[in-house]
Amino acid sequence: MNRSSLSLYLHIPFCRHRCAYCDFNTYTGLGDLQQAYALALGQEIAQVGGLPRPGDILPRPVHTIFFGGGTPSLMAAAEIDHILQQVRQHFDLHPAAEITMEANPGTVDAAYLAAIRAAGVNRLSFGVQSAVAEELRFLEREHDFAAVVEAMALSRAAGFDNLNVDLIYGVPGQTLASWQASVAAVLALQPEHLSLYCLTIEPGTPMHRWLHQGLFEPPDADLAADEYAYACTALAAAGFEHYEISNWARPGRACEHNLTYWRNGEYLGLGAGAHGHAAGCRYAVVKQPRVYIRRMRSSRPGAYPLSAAVAEQHQLSRPEAMSDTVITQLRLLQEGLDLDAFAEQFGEPFQAAYGSVVAQLEGWGLLQQTGRHLRLTERGWFLSNQVFYRFM
Repeated sequence: MNRSSLSLYLHIPFCRHRCAYCDFNTYTGLGDLQQAYALALGQEIAQVGGLPRPGDILPRPVHTIFFGGGTPSLMAAAEIDHILQQVRQHFDLHPAAEITMEANPGTVDAAYLAAIRAAGVNRLSFGVQSAVAEELRFLEREHDFAAVVEAMALSRAAGFDNLNVDLIYGVPGQTLASWQASVAAVLALQPEHLSLYCLTIEPGTPMHRWLHQGLFEPPDADLAADEYAYACTALAAAGFEHYEISNWARPGRACEHNLTYWRNGEYLGLGAGAHGHAAGCRYAVVKQPRVYIRRMRSSRPGAYPLSAAVAEQHQLSRPEAMSDTVITQLRLLQEGLDLDAFAEQFGEPFQAAYGSVVAQLEGWGLLQQTGRHLRLTERGWFLSNQVFYRFM
């Protein structure tokens, strides 16, 4: 897609149950707001889609949409259809656009899947997290693995040919054997994409409180590294390409939406708590759904890309934009950072800006340059946060 094409992130903040490790902007017990929320999100799409900007051609092109949450699959299919119709009306949605919805196993049935597929959703991302019952209970997931098998089969029957599965490693009580069992179980379902995340115990979550109460032992970092290494080997053997630190795909099935993030492209964040990056600005929408709905009914927008519901904004400085570009693109293990494109974008050779940092990281065996590309080494995959910190 051309560089002027946008991605849209649409946040759905509703959940039936908030998992113990979750620190996302999610809410339980607000199901009565869903219809009003869908209307407000449609209003925000229309509002931002119509905000003028010098040099822009309206409607703006869009090549990916991502419904994140929360649990977007709790929204009625008619509400998803309304939101997508608003996108089509106010943006130039590419005919082959990737349109992803996050879903929890156990929240979808055949009729629902057929309806959202007809509305235009063509990629599903299932929050599986584990195939092991004890680990699912510890993570406070509501489903069992039988629900995952059923959801995947129903999705195929509804015409979905692009499915992602999320798994979590580094879970307290998890063993290398149980992790291997989870990886094998999801591979047997033949997804097109896998996202594997190391558990982070965030402040303010129930799991963080349990840890400090001594209810479980802290996660073993060495075991987590072994689990990651096992996944790298097993998924390569299964034909998956390891294209981003935490993501693997069948050839040609990398997540186009997330590639926008990792290439530091422009995306609009819409919905309560969403974050966006466009026109040199990073911004965040107000978090609370009731406040979001009220602001979309009564407030005026700012300049593009800021809707009436934006609560925070920050115009990026040149050093910040440079740092963001390096950190995001180094996450792409095959592409890496294009040094020529960096110099063209910022009018300065990469070595002039970061030469001493790169020399140090190359000396430690964490970065390597091949031609005009800079990439993490395999050792750098395991220590990527240490690499990124030095470019901040």
